Amino acid sequence: MASKPNSQIDADERAVLFHEQYGNELDGAATLADIVTAAGDYLARIIGKEDVDAGMARMVERVVNVESSEGGDPSKWRAALDGARANCFSEWAIGARLHDLAAYALYGIVLHESEDPAELAAIIENAVTEAERFVAATPIAQWGISPGSNLLRLVRLASNRWALDNGMPIEPAALAAFGGVSEGRIRNMMAGAKRTFTSEDGRIPAQEALAWLADRPDFWNSIWRDQRLPQYGARQDTPLEKAVFVPVARDGSAFHPGLRRAGRFTIGEKGTELQVEDFDQALAQLQLMPTPYWRRPNNVGNWGIVSGVRWARLDVSDLETLAEHPDHRIPDDGGA
Repeated sequence: MASKPNSQIDADERAVLFHEQYGNELDGAATLADIVTAAGDYLARIIGKEDVDAGMARMVERVVNVESSEGGDPSKWRAALDGARANCFSEWAIGARLHDLAAYALYGIVLHESEDPAELAAIIENAVTEAERFVAATPIAQWGISPGSNLLRLVRLASNRWALDNGMPIEPAALAAFGGVSEGRIRNMMAGAKRTFTSEDGRIPAQEALAWLADRPDFWNSIWRDQRLPQYGARQDTPLEKAVFVPVARDGSAFHPGLRRAGRFTIGEKGTELQVEDFDQALAQLQLMPTPYWRRPNNVGNWGIVSGVRWARLDVSDLETLAEHPDHRIPDDGGA
């Protein structure tokens, strides 16, 4: 049976898909690692490498999740940061805001509980403006940041979606990304006597762009003005003897002992994450959260945050099975 077009998927499901897929497609915050590294190298030319390495190692500790002060080599902060760039979205202030902006840029929703379109519009406009100003203030070319970096792609998509949502013309490259075609194809559609699109100073009028996108099944239209993002409530069942309740994400994966990273489990919503060494304590904390959140590796090994949408009642012995088989999925009936 053919799947329904993206335009028919509601905001709640889009939000879940976004959280589960984040890091696979467009993690603008990951580019922050390149910017911080370049900034450190620039400061080293002014202050001196030894002093800058010591300071930078301290500043990136939360992202790389290592101690650099006792026995570590501060000069290794660059490699450590490069290897932990997937953590930038949750550990640095602007990273969290870029994370939320990606939900709007990719899925046309706003990760906010408000249902007031005016308030949501202000949130989007502020986020887009902040991102644009941040990029404008960063010496992108001078520091060797790739024009195709995730950060620049994110800002382009967010800025052009905002333009599209407000009836303003958009860039051909952005329309190509929204429609899932090459930029060359869009530019061909702007040329010739039988062109599909007219040009307004090299951009495509919003009305023409939206009319074309309406026939693109993969396009995620903007639905933030009418979105509803209900929160999932955790079950309050009292655990039975020899039984354990674990949160399960939308794809059927569960929280289990195999998700320890650097000796700790990372739980909680972005911005308020906790590092817990003991699995039972981490699980107890998850059970107290209105919506349980935890970090787990996705299919390409990046550690992203997922949210629980249901709870499964398992035997304690099932936990090790889950840890040994990370691809295992728990069916909707709760059985392991």
